Amino acid sequence: MTLHSLSQEKNFPRPFNENYELLGVLGQGGMGYVYKAKDLRLQRDVALKVLDASSDKEAIERFYLEARAMKELDHQNIVHVFDFGEHKKQLFIAMTYVEGTSLAEVLRNKSKLDFGAIELLAKQTARGLLFAHSKGIVHRDVKPSNIMLTHDNRVYLMDFGISYIQELEKERLTMTGMAMGTPEYMSPEQCHGDEVTLSSDIYSLGVILYEMTCGRLPFIGAKPIEIALKHVQEAPPAPEIFRPNIPLGLSKLILKCLEKKPENRFRDMEEFLDAVDAVFEQNKQQKNNTEKTRTPLLSQSLLRESVQKIIPLQKRLMLSGMFLFPLIIILMIALMLLYRPSHTLEEIAPSELHGAFLEKSIEPENSNYTPENLFDGDIHEAWIFPKPANKKNPILTMQFKKTVLITHIGFASGYQKSVDDGIGDRFNIYNKPKTLFIKTKEGMQQEIRLEDVRGMQYPPMNPLETSEIQLYLSKSFVSDTSQAYAISEMRFLGMELQ
Repeated sequence: MTLHSLSQEKNFPRPFNENYELLGVLGQGGMGYVYKAKDLRLQRDVALKVLDASSDKEAIERFYLEARAMKELDHQNIVHVFDFGEHKKQLFIAMTYVEGTSLAEVLRNKSKLDFGAIELLAKQTARGLLFAHSKGIVHRDVKPSNIMLTHDNRVYLMDFGISYIQELEKERLTMTGMAMGTPEYMSPEQCHGDEVTLSSDIYSLGVILYEMTCGRLPFIGAKPIEIALKHVQEAPPAPEIFRPNIPLGLSKLILKCLEKKPENRFRDMEEFLDAVDAVFEQNKQQKNNTEKTRTPLLSQSLLRESVQKIIPLQKRLMLSGMFLFPLIIILMIALMLLYRPSHTLEEIAPSELHGAFLEKSIEPENSNYTPENLFDGDIHEAWIFPKPANKKNPILTMQFKKTVLITHIGFASGYQKSVDDGIGDRFNIYNKPKTLFIKTKEGMQQEIRLEDVRGMQYPPMNPLETSEIQLYLSKSFVSDTSQAYAISEMRFLGMELQ
C-alpha cells in the first residue's frame, strides 16, 4: 500500500504492519503523513509519522535526521520516539500521541493570552529546548504549530524534522547559505543563511512570546522574503504599544530575545528561564502589594453603626442566625472528620524495608534513592532500583510491627523530580512496573496490575492479613531499556490488628 493510498483510506482502524494499527489521519506535513495509531505490543496510542521511501533523497535523509535527533530526547516537554523503521518501502517514526491542541490553534481562537498562560507556555517550552540543547540539538523551527498543549496544561515540543545536531555537522543537510525554517519565526542568522546555534531557538521563542503577549507578530509582510528582511534589518515595535498593561520586565525580556546579534540575547535557555522566573515573580509581588494597599470605602466601625441604625432588632437577630448556622454546620463536619472509632481504616507504614536501589546522582543535591522514599509522603522523591536479575527474587520486602489488615495499596511510579520550578517540577522518566506479585509471610499471593498513568493509583486487590509482604516484579512499562525502574510512592490503607 502506498502512502497516498493510506492517506485516502477512510476505513479505520486498518493495519499498518504487525505492530501498528492505523486509527485515523492526524495531519500532513512536509515530512509526510501523521496518523493516530495503536501500538499492538504495548496497547497504547501513538502518533505514527510515515514517509514514502520513494521520496527524494533529501526528504529521506531529513526523516532519518529527525529520528536520530528525537531518540536522544527523553523529556516530559518533548514528544518521545518509541520506534523507528521501514515497512514495505515506507519509513515510519512512532512517537508520543499528544491529545490536545496546538499553540497555533490557541492563538487563532484568542490572539492575546493572559500572563499566567504566557508564563506556563514559555517555561515548559524553554524546558524542552534546554534539554534538547544539552544534547547538542538545535530545533531550528520553533513555532506555535510545533507546540502542543494538553488538557491538563502539559506542553510538548514536537517536529525536529530540520533540527541541527552539532555532532553531525559534517553530515548536516542544510549547508551555509540555505535558509530553513518558517519565515515568521526565523532568526536573522537563519534568514541570512548563516550557521544556527541554540541562540536561534531563543530568538524564535522570543517571537512566540511577542505573539502571545501582543496578539500579533513583530514582523508582518506579504511575502516570506519581505518578512525575512525585516527580521534582519528592522527593530521590532515595543510590545507595550499593543499591550499597555504588560509588565515592564516582560517587555525587556522579549526584546532581549529578539536582538539581531546572537551574542546580545540570553546566553542559553537556563538564563532565559531565570529571567522568566524573575519577571513573573515580580509581577505577582506587585499584584499582592496592590491588593494590600486597597482601603475599604467605609471603616468597620462606621459600617457597623450604619447597619445598626438601618436594621431593626428583629432583622439583626435574623442576620445573626444566618451567620451562626453555617458556623454550626462547619463545627459538626469538623467533629465528624476528627472523630475516629477504635477500628477504622488508616494509612499504615512498614517498620522495616529491604530492597536494592541505585546510588547515582541525577541532581547534585539529591542522591538518595533508597526504599524509604516510598513512604516519606513526597511523591516527587522516588525509589530507583535496577531490573532484578531473577524474577524469583523479591524486589522489596516490607515488615510490620504488628499483624495488619491491608485493604488497599496505592502506587505512583515511573517519575523522579529533577528540578524545582515555579510552574511545575521537572521530572526524569523511568521504566515502571506493569504487573506485580504480592506474597505474604503466610504464603498467600496475588497479582496486582498497574496502569501506565502518572500519579497515585489504587489497583483492585484482595485484602491481606499479614506482618510481612514481599513484592515481585513481573511485567513492565519500558520507556528506555537502559533506564532503571522507579516507584515514587506507596500507600497502605488498612488497620493494625490486636
